[in-house]
Amino acid sequence: MSIHERLREYLGDRDIHQKELAAALDIPKTTLSGYMTGKRQFPHEMVKKIAKELEITTDYLYGLTEDPKPPIALSRAERGLIETYRSLSREQRELISQTIRLMGEQNNRREG
Repeated sequence: MSIHERLREYLGDRDIHQKELAAALDIPKTTLSGYMTGKRQFPHEMVKKIAKELEITTDYLYGLTEDPKPPIALSRAERGLIETYRSLSREQRELISQTIRLMGEQNNRREG
């Protein structure tokens, strides 16, 4: 699937109109229309600008992934926890998972 097809599908699924996107990108609607119909090639800088505006990845637009969302940024401490978790046995990981689910349920009850 080409960039313009992916973008058209993404915008349609979220009910975002080309007019809105063109305004957000500060480009004429006719320019965006040319990209969206495939009559004009997307310059790489425009692909980056669109991805940033829509909060999706360029990898998604280029068809390298099916997930449009950027990866979650992790702090050094969070990365350390993940590395430690991966070094645990299956039983230990399951215990950690159960504990996290239980804590989440407790938080939901307090908030609800």
